[in-house]
Amino acid sequence: MSVEERIKRAEELYRKYGHVLLQDDEIRDLLGKLNFAIERTWDYMRKIGVTDVCRQCALETGSCCKRWVEDEHDEYILLINLLLGVKLPKKRYKEDGCFFVGENGCRIKAREVICVTFLCDRVVKKIGEKEKELQRIAGEELEIGFVLQEKIKKKIAELGSSDNKPELSCRVF
Repeated sequence: MSVEERIKRAEELYRKYGHVLLQDDEIRDLLGKLNFAIERTWDYMRKIGVTDVCRQCALETGSCCKRWVEDEHDEYILLINLLLGVKLPKKRYKEDGCFFVGENGCRIKAREVICVTFLCDRVVKKIGEKEKELQRIAGEELEIGFVLQEKIKKKIAELGSSDNKPELSCRVF
């Protein structure tokens, strides 16, 4: 399935189930925790200079966010982005880049493991021992995201199975 098809599928899931998912207390709570964890990861990355190294490298040589990276993102991680209020891109910014990378970096909030944890040699050299703390913080984001994805899949499966049940009709005599 192409990235455009996965985006379309995520948008269909959002239209069909988004309101129900957002009414679920556990899912809503996990979305809040995930949003906080994502901000924590980005804040720490900015603090220790990761984003500066990535920005400079992108200007010099391109980006680590190659086209194949988009294939790691399924419709559920894209649905989570929609639930977080992210508008999914409709066009590719850079022909050889990931569909989700834009002029100012990633255009989605919730990302897959490769995007959250990959550190090139240049970044590792820059941050040194701070890598362990970054991996710990990023790990929290990924754990919450995984749990949330599983809850969403389960809820949609439950809702989908109830969609397929035959309706019972009653006659009043």
